[in-house]
Amino acid sequence: HLIIYHTPHVAQLLEGVEVRAFGQSGILGRYPIHFHHSQNVDGSIIRKNVVRDSEQRCIVVHGTNFVMVENNVAYDTRGHCFIAAEDGYETDNTFKDNLGARTKRGVNLPGSSNDLR
Repeated sequence: HLIIYHTPHVAQLLEGVEVRAFGQSGILGRYPIHFHHSQNVDGSIIRKNVVRDSEQRCIVVHGTNFVMVENNVAYDTRGHCFIAAEDGYETDNTFKDNLGARTKRGVNLPGSSNDLR
């Protein structure tokens, strides 16, 4: 997976990249494109990328604020594609004009509210 990890106050740009066969099924945090606890990253942009053949989600913003996610395409993936808030305290993220196609039901993560074990 591609993770932007603990980069507070550093604007990040990911543009024009194809991410294929990233995302590990059933392992928490293993998403193809993942902002993780980067706090405020005003000016960060994830734009014009393609996520294909993911086994777990697509673009996830977790513990991070002020990210623009726009004009991305996700194809033939499992689970929710564009997740703006994993814990619910993320703010000021914008998800605009993204497309998810051929999205299949994902695997429940252990310990989630949907875990039926």
